[in-house]
Amino acid sequence: MPASVDHQARRAALAGLAADIIAAKGIEAATVRAIAEAAGASTKVVSHYFRDKRALLVSTYRSATEDSVNRALSSQAGAGADTRAYLLSLLPSSAPMLRNWKVWLAFWAYAIADPEFAQEQRARVLAARTQVAEILTLDPAFAGLAADVRERAARDLLTVVIGVALQAAFDAEDWPPERQARAIIDRLDTMSSGTRAQGPG
Repeated sequence: MPASVDHQARRAALAGLAADIIAAKGIEAATVRAIAEAAGASTKVVSHYFRDKRALLVSTYRSATEDSVNRALSSQAGAGADTRAYLLSLLPSSAPMLRNWKVWLAFWAYAIADPEFAQEQRARVLAARTQVAEILTLDPAFAGLAADVRERAARDLLTVVIGVALQAAFDAEDWPPERQARAIIDRLDTMSSGTRAQGPG
């Protein structure tokens, strides 16, 4: 009998290879042939899982996002919520996260002229912002924030993360992990001080 194939795992593996290629060489380099060669398979295998290059690219973008979400959520393994740990886990201070950010940056440029990709990008950013707001709600250091303040804080913090990641992705020497982390920690410390100053209610 033929060996059983985990199609979901195979699709995810191909998307991962596509992400590696995009991070290293850009979207145009992520051809079906290049991915097939990286997988040690035929182009027919890749085409079996993705009807065309567009479907492959969407799946790759989502794969990079889901990988980052899982890494961020794993930072919350302890009791309660930790906004600092969550935000630091999103930074491109590790090889996997740097790869994910390079994939996103490539897609964001692509999305400027592509409504479908633009909608995908907006949806993912909104989901990330919502997650940050939820963590702020559960984090004792920020639980006292009013709902409207919390939403603005989530938007502000995610904007800082994106700004730091952009600079780190293009100039890793000037933005080592320590500097990336310090930018986030400083912003959180400022927010935390403001929360204490407000007092209860």
